[in-house]
Amino acid sequence: MIHIQTVLDKTIAGLSDQNYEKSFAFLRLWLGIAHTHSTIPPDAILHALQTYYRTRSLPHNLVDSAAHLILRFAGDAESDHIPHSTGLRSRLCTEALRVFFDTDLAVMYGGSSWTNSYYADANIIAHCVNLGWVEEAVIRDQILQSLISHPTLSNHQVYTLVILFKTAGATFETYADPTAIDRCFETLKGPRNPLWPREELIQVNSLSVKGVTLELR
Repeated sequence: MIHIQTVLDKTIAGLSDQNYEKSFAFLRLWLGIAHTHSTIPPDAILHALQTYYRTRSLPHNLVDSAAHLILRFAGDAESDHIPHSTGLRSRLCTEALRVFFDTDLAVMYGGSSWTNSYYADANIIAHCVNLGWVEEAVIRDQILQSLISHPTLSNHQVYTLVILFKTAGATFETYADPTAIDRCFETLKGPRNPLWPREELIQVNSLSVKGVTLELR
């Protein structure tokens, strides 16, 4: 069935809160048919999810309001035992983290340019953190630390901190190294690079840094 990937891609790209149940049932039917009468590439669902969230146009504040649908689909597909969905949640998170870390190094040391797909992975990672799909050690010791490990913070790293704290601030406050959180917020407080738009630093989840609630304006 040569068109099953196209059907999968287009249906996932059209997901919304209003059509989710109908779309999920439709894909469950056709993936079952394809699995019985033909073959499905092992990573067909994963690739469809990644293509969708990495090519979406993000809003000005870079927080993807549809990211939760990707995580919902991954969880439902795995729970419903849809063909090739085994370990889908783990694979989605693992791949998002791999690309996230690799892209950061590529931008800082490889001369590459960052794109919205980097922020898209940050959105997925933030939701995975909230859902408990990321290992605690990675939350505690790696995600925030990777962004503040460079001698000079780049614009894309500052924006990514905002995405992570807007979506998963309470979870990071619970599980991340407090020293790393302090350093992140000290960076966001300033001195600020004049190229960091002020509107990008508004409405970050409230966190208490050394007993003082930080407001970013």
